[in-house]
Order: sequence, then C-alpha cells, then structure tokens
Amino acid sequence: MAEQKKKMLSNIRLFQFFEQLGTLISAGTRIDAALDIMKDDADNAALKPLIEDIMQQVRGGRHLTEAVKDTGIFPDYAVQLLAIGEETGKLEEVCGALARYYEEEDDLRQSIRSAVSYPIIMIVMMFAVVAVLVYKVLPIFAQVFEQLGASVSGVTKMLMNVSEAMSRYYLVFSLLMLMAVLLFFWFYCTDSGKKKFRDLMAVFPPTRDFSESLALTRFAGGLRLTQSAGLDPFTSLDMTAKLVDNENIRKKILACKERLEQKESFSEAVKKEGLFNPFYAGMISVFAKAGKIDEAMDFIAEHYKQDTDR
Repeated sequence: MAEQKKKMLSNIRLFQFFEQLGTLISAGTRIDAALDIMKDDADNAALKPLIEDIMQQVRGGRHLTEAVKDTGIFPDYAVQLLAIGEETGKLEEVCGALARYYEEEDDLRQSIRSAVSYPIIMIVMMFAVVAVLVYKVLPIFAQVFEQLGASVSGVTKMLMNVSEAMSRYYLVFSLLMLMAVLLFFWFYCTDSGKKKFRDLMAVFPPTRDFSESLALTRFAGGLRLTQSAGLDPFTSLDMTAKLVDNENIRKKILACKERLEQKESFSEAVKKEGLFNPFYAGMISVFAKAGKIDEAMDFIAEHYKQDTDR
C-alpha cells in the first residue's frame, strides 16, 4: 500500500516554528536546546512529537536540515533555505526571514478569503431572498390578481411564470442549488478546487489584477528571502517561480531565467519581461548595482501587499 502523503504545516505553524527557533538561536541557545524549549511550549499535540524527533536527530549528530526534511511536513522551499543557512552560518537570519515570509503568506491567505468570502455570501443571500419572493410571495399575489380579475404584464408576468416553474419543478431547482453548494465547497475546501479557483481568478477580468498582485507579492517576498540568504539571481528565480500560482507571472519569471542564461543582468531581464512597473524596475536596477536586491524586493513586496489589502 502506498504511503499516505503527510499534510504540510500551515503558514501560521511555520511562522511560529521559525520565529521561535530564530529568536532562541540569536540568544546563543544551541539548536537542540532551542528545540527542547520549543517542544515544551508547543500548543499542538501533534507538533510536540515532531519537534521531539527533530531534536533527537540533531542530538544524534544530524544536521537540522536533514532532520526537518525527514518529517515530510516542511515545504521544500523552507528546507532548501535552511540548508543554505547552515552552510553559510546564517541560520539565525534565515529563520527570521522564513518567519517573516510565512507570516506574510498567512496574511495574504486571509486577504484572499476576505476578498472572496464577502461577495459570495452577499450573492448567496441575494439569491435566497429572490427565491423566497418568487417561490412564496409571488404566488399569493398571483391568486389575488386572479380573484380580482386583473391582468399583469411585463416583468411581473415573467416573474410569476418563473414562480410557477419553480413550484412545478422544485426538485430540479433544489438539485441545482445543491450542486452550487457542492461546487462552492470543492473550490473552498479541496486542493484541486483551490487551484482551479486561482486559475479562474487569473483569467477573469474583474479579478485578474488582484491575482497578479498576489502573485507578485509572493514573488517579491520569496526573492527578498533568497537574496538575503546569499543565493545568486538565477537560483533565486528558479526557487521563487515555484511559489507563484499565476501562470502569466510564472511565464515571465521563467523568461527572466532564460535571459540570465544569455548573460543579461537581473535588472535588465526583469525590465524587458515587464514583471514590474517602470518605477520598480528602475529601483531594482539601482539597488542591484549596490548589491542590495533584497532591500528593493522588501520595498516592492510591502507595497504589493498593501495593494491587495485595499
């Protein structure tokens, strides 16, 4: 029987793990001792044995990265950056950067839920009110008009016809409503549904700009993290492309990689592919000359995040 795929840690759990680990390491605590403290403080029963296992492996002589990877619940992105942190002696900085990244990812997800949930709730309520009016109220008015011998026309007549159809075919309408509810839960609660919903947001005109802003926020945040960890631009683009779920933005990132392979500079590649607006592209060019691409990405990520929150 195939091994069941483990569920990845949530963004908020990843934030808590890396924030605590980075803080304790910065205070001069050994990694195994830091994990011991984190284990005792863990408020999730399932997390305690996992931290315990990582701690025992570290005490047994394994690298933190190897122990974390073996749990199967940390994203590859985080594992790769942890490895870089251990190799370069910047584990404290990498943990802090990962904590910030996953905190912002959690904020982004909350923004998406708020942006999507409110209009959906309003639409459902609107349809519910209209259904009650058409199915319950209009038939009463129809009887009154019939008793008075009055005739109706136009929109009123059309609504009464709809009401009669709903009364006659209520099973069909009930089935359609059930399918709509199931479709909503598929979009909202399953990985395949969420992916399909993101794809629809990326091509639907009213939500296209919002989808691209989200993708660019993730891209800029990921690039800030990889650059602050000391990775070269090509490797940074390769890693951050995997974080982006907007196909249009991902294609531009991959096109930038191809330009880097042709010996173009990072700032030139970003500008020619139109990943960012001219102001941000110019900022990247200036900061790249000073070797501070991560600072430019910090500024850009923060401003895109503000745009998505509006």
